[in-house]
Order: sequence, then C-alpha cells, then structure tokens
Amino acid sequence: MAFTNNCQCICLAVLFIMGILASQATPRSLQDESIVEKHKQWMARYGRVYKDAKEEGRRLQIFRDNVDYIESSNNAANKPYKLGVNQFADLTNEEFKLRNQFKSRRSSTATSSFKYESVTDV
Repeated sequence: MAFTNNCQCICLAVLFIMGILASQATPRSLQDESIVEKHKQWMARYGRVYKDAKEEGRRLQIFRDNVDYIESSNNAANKPYKLGVNQFADLTNEEFKLRNQFKSRRSSTATSSFKYESVTDV
C-alpha cells in the first residue's frame, strides 16, 4: 500500500512539473507565431523583400528585438512619449545611424549657398 501511495505521489509530481513546463512553452510559441505574423504584416505594409530566407530570419530577429524594446519602453513609467513600429523596425541601431548619417551628408552637400549671393546690382 505504501508503494502505491509513493508511486501515485511521484506520478502526480511528474504530471505537475510537466504541466508547468508545458504552460511555459505554450505562451512563448504563441508569441513567436505572433511576432512572425507581425513581421509579415510589417513587410507587406512597407514593401520589404529580403534576398533569401537567411536574411529574412536575421531581420525577423532584429525586428523582434526592436519590438521588445519598444514595448518595454512604452510600459516604463514617467515618459511623456511613446515609441512605435515604423519603416526602420528591421534595422539595427548601427544601420539606422549609418543610413541617416549618409542621408544628412547627401542633403548637406546638395544644398549650397544662396544662388545670387555675388550679385551686387539690382
């Protein structure tokens, strides 16, 4: 009789532990599916197409990291602003900085001084 009670206790403990592990795994896989779907919707919205599956996987991870950062920042208290997902959500910080640095250099060289600055007669 004692053996049966021990066996039942062990079985219940194992089932309990498996239940806990299953409950931990399910939300994560649902989150993964959710972020993959968000990424696909984002790609469609901004017309983003990647050269291959490897690059898409890399960009998905960057997108996931950026969305996590956005959500954690927005959940933090005492901020007068909210962050959001935009067309740059699949870029790393370094890529974003380089992109904008290049654009600012290009626009600053494109603008010159006033066209008629050397004209003295009106």
